Amino acid sequence: EESGIGPCTRRLVKMNHRVNMPQLFLEILQQNGTAAAGGNQTASAGGAGAVSFPEDYPNSVKHFLLLGAIGMFIGAVCFYGLNYMREKTSLSHAVTFLLTCSGAIAYYSMWSGLGVTYKTTDTTPRVIFWGRYLGHLITYPLVLVDISIVFKLDNAQMIALVGYDLVMFMSGWIGSVSVGSHKYMWWFLSFIFAVLVIVQLASILSSEYATDNSKMLIYITMFATGVFPILWLLGSEGTAALGLSQEVGIACITDLIATVGFGLYFLLNYDSFGVEESEETEALTNQYV
Repeated sequence: EESGIGPCTRRLVKMNHRVNMPQLFLEILQQNGTAAAGGNQTASAGGAGAVSFPEDYPNSVKHFLLLGAIGMFIGAVCFYGLNYMREKTSLSHAVTFLLTCSGAIAYYSMWSGLGVTYKTTDTTPRVIFWGRYLGHLITYPLVLVDISIVFKLDNAQMIALVGYDLVMFMSGWIGSVSVGSHKYMWWFLSFIFAVLVIVQLASILSSEYATDNSKMLIYITMFATGVFPILWLLGSEGTAALGLSQEVGIACITDLIATVGFGLYFLLNYDSFGVEESEETEALTNQYV
């Protein structure tokens, strides 16, 4: 027994402990909650500086992406209308409508912040528009299908031309998400297939079906095919020598020329190319006849 403490005193001490311990526990919880709230506020303040799209786009980038989406959409509406007004719908009109629809979707996804990623694994942070590559994998092969119809290419020529184009853009896409010197190997592969596309397009210029009007379609496509490897090298994917606004602006204008401009020139002069509806399907099936 402790000296000087009677039984009554001991009971009072125990009662005080029963009463005060919950209060003490509550105070500890309140202190921990305050500390946790402070930590969350600090984390939120740190997260506020994170990059998010489309909020962190420069205004010029927003405008170019919106211009691309609206331009492609207007082109798609025009091409659908031109096909609808024909007595018999045309495969070329349908293909051209689909390629501009795909381009409009790709540009809208980038404008809304979906088709873009902030790459922090490279030597410096880069903005990568993966939506552009996804769009190109659909739009440019369809442009080449239109050219195949106009110049009556057989299936072997058309598949080779479309295949080169697919490999070119796929290699560029893989290179855009790669880091270090490896990405330039992917760029080189993309560049090689771009050259193959341009060489095959140049060979079509000597075709018996080549006219002054139809040659313009080849020139437009050759121009666009040559721009993108250079843009990759100078843009965010490569050396980042161009500013983001410059890169997006050049890509947007080139895409509009190669799709909407191509489609308007093609379909408004469609009858001068001498392509009959029956010949369109024959150009895609004559390899198997």
